[in-house]
Amino acid sequence: MRPSALKTEQGYDGILRGLWLLIPVIMGIFIFRTTGINSPDVQTGPRGKGFVQIEGDIKNPGVYPFNNQSDVKGLIELGGDIKSFAGASRGLEGITIHSGSKIIVKMDHVAPGLLHEEMTSFHKITLGIPVSINGESEEGLTAVPGIGPLLAKGIVKKRTELGGFKAIEELRSVHGIGEKTYNKIITYVTL
Repeated sequence: MRPSALKTEQGYDGILRGLWLLIPVIMGIFIFRTTGINSPDVQTGPRGKGFVQIEGDIKNPGVYPFNNQSDVKGLIELGGDIKSFAGASRGLEGITIHSGSKIIVKMDHVAPGLLHEEMTSFHKITLGIPVSINGESEEGLTAVPGIGPLLAKGIVKKRTELGGFKAIEELRSVHGIGEKTYNKIITYVTL
């Protein structure tokens, strides 16, 4: 056999070995991703009406869609329940959240502690959740397409002068927001 033919044959052997290693990995990923989808706790169908981000002492942290379910206990169960021990989510039934919430679960030795925050504006924009012009930071406003650092600074300045925006249309009074910019950002913001 010629040396070049030997190198080619060895190359094919390496590729085949790589494929045999890759196939189980791909199947494992597929099985892992589909087990959550087929779980009775996860609602299937079109995307949920809202999104919540769950972090901390939770088995499967991440962002979860939900339909007609704003109960923290149910959403924590979607995330695989709390790491420390099963049933730790008891007592969370009455706590409600909204789309764009971020729940951080922290376990102590007795019960779960919850911190309720907002997702970053970058997460919200990606998920199609409007960003609050009255509550978002200057940096967070830059996540909105069409709002750069200078315009964000102007929005925060005007918000402070007005004691908060009372209507979205008041954005038109911010220096730098003309008709074109207003029309571009209006779908991404809320009060």
